[in-house]
Amino acid sequence: MQVNSELNTTTTIDKKKIKEFVNDLKYPLYFMDFETFATAIPVFNKSKPYQQLVFQYSLHILPAAKGVLQHKEFLAEANGTDPRIPFIEKLITDCGTTGDILVYNIGFERGKLSELALSFPKYKTAINNIISRLKDLMIPFQQRWYYTPSMQGSYSIKKVLPALVPELSYSNLNIQEGGTASGVFAAMVMGEFVGDVEQTRRDLREYCGMDTLGMVEILGKLRG
Repeated sequence: MQVNSELNTTTTIDKKKIKEFVNDLKYPLYFMDFETFATAIPVFNKSKPYQQLVFQYSLHILPAAKGVLQHKEFLAEANGTDPRIPFIEKLITDCGTTGDILVYNIGFERGKLSELALSFPKYKTAINNIISRLKDLMIPFQQRWYYTPSMQGSYSIKKVLPALVPELSYSNLNIQEGGTASGVFAAMVMGEFVGDVEQTRRDLREYCGMDTLGMVEILGKLRG
């Protein structure tokens, strides 16, 4: 399919499958993305070497199909305190108790949430509620229900977003991918960061927010 798409410059769209996927979503819709960091030597209790620890999330919220888009976020302070408890508490509040939570590549966010529930059993019930509501926006692209040559054989959001929504671009951001975000925050935690802290925190928020705003726009294209 990919070869034919490249040779003939054709886009493949399985409207029936996409319609089923879109119609199955339950409002309010939450579009969620996590950022994590890791260190060789654990810096917090209940953590392991190289464990990916959550420190940031972006959450766009669509209360109804034609509702007003809202945005909530969390970015931990790099002051030596464990970011996971404040992360969990704000996420539980921001996610409410009903509606589907869309992520891109469900294994990552589900895995991080499961780790949090294991490390902090006090929040297990609320975290499991969030896990039970997760749905993967990557599926229509992973299953090739939607494919266009500019995706270059990939279903990564970094390829899907510019293919479907070219007006949104990571290229204008100071932080353009998760590895950079992770490295920057780890340097802050370890006291090794050199640069403008406040500007970098704004850059982190902008990058993470782009991921979830991109998901909102991608779903809009699928709905169309």
